[in-house]
Amino acid sequence: MHLLFRLFLAFWLLAGQGPANLAHAGPEPALLTLSLPGRTMAQAIQDVKSAITSHNYTFVREQVIDSRLVPVDWEAKSAHIVYFCNFDKMNRALAIDVRAAQFLPCRITLLETRDGVDLVVVNPAWVSESMGNPLLHQDCLQLKADYLAILEEAAL
Repeated sequence: MHLLFRLFLAFWLLAGQGPANLAHAGPEPALLTLSLPGRTMAQAIQDVKSAITSHNYTFVREQVIDSRLVPVDWEAKSAHIVYFCNFDKMNRALAIDVRAAQFLPCRITLLETRDGVDLVVVNPAWVSESMGNPLLHQDCLQLKADYLAILEEAAL
């Protein structure tokens, strides 16, 4: 396994995908965000669920952010989390590096504001930068692209 990883790393560096090229793109932002002005929480949740399924992901669950941490009537109704997953991608990422469990399954946090709803996602490419696993980082860049596509579609 170590030999296979070293061969992949050498190929990755020789193919021009090494740290210098990644640094050229600039550091990854920690969060990916998008605002949905004029939307209610219910509308935003439905739009996110629709975008998730149209990008080959499975909706897992939706909950208020403090669900089961406080009594139901105390829950913060203005902050929800939508969990979703593409199980093939999750299995691949976990097979590459079990630390991928830090950001899987996928989740989008929805925050209701005076102007609408904000969508917030932790950028998996930002998380993977510190892990030092170039194979996982490539998957995380693809996951970031999927997140951005889902956010954009939810905003339509």
